[in-house]
Amino acid sequence: MAIMRLFAVYLLLSGSSLAFRLPFKLPFFHVQHDAPQLVAESEVQTTRVAIVGAGAGGSSAAFWIAKAKERFGLEVEVDVFDREPYIGGSE
Repeated sequence: MAIMRLFAVYLLLSGSSLAFRLPFKLPFFHVQHDAPQLVAESEVQTTRVAIVGAGAGGSSAAFWIAKAKERFGLEVEVDVFDREPYIGGSE
């Protein structure tokens, strides 16, 4: 049983599974990425995303876009639109 767990962890962390990204950083696992391209500030464009609906799907989308913004240093503005003044979908 322990061998299966170790094998599963190896598959998760191996180079062939780099398409799978965890929403957090592991302190002992570092992946080298290509060097970031330097862009002049005048060329930086802020991407705007509109999410319609603040239910489970819209809230999740806004959360994961915010995580991607933190993780990759993206310039993204997210606006969530809903007809109700609260988050969570219909009652």
